[in-house]
Amino acid sequence: MAKYILLWEVDSTRTPEDGKTKKAQWLGFQDMVARHLKEGLMKAWGGFVGEMKGFAIFEGSATDLHTITATWTPFVKFNVREILSVEEVNKATKALPE
Repeated sequence: MAKYILLWEVDSTRTPEDGKTKKAQWLGFQDMVARHLKEGLMKAWGGFVGEMKGFAIFEGSATDLHTITATWTPFVKFNVREILSVEEVNKATKALPE
């Protein structure tokens, strides 16, 4: 199963200016994050202090990842990178030609 790091950023043009509406939107987003964590595909999530940005660790197929990120469109933009464990990097390094 592949593992990915998602660097996310809220699209501020999609954030309500009204405080009550903004709060409701953010609480709704946090409920979605909690659900994704409970389902087990998202392994970790965090927000960067003082920013509308953060990260998530996702484990699954590229198709599953596409489905998850699509649920956040158009409110969040993602920069996605597949990540390897130390064991996977070691295996790839050992396979290099001499």
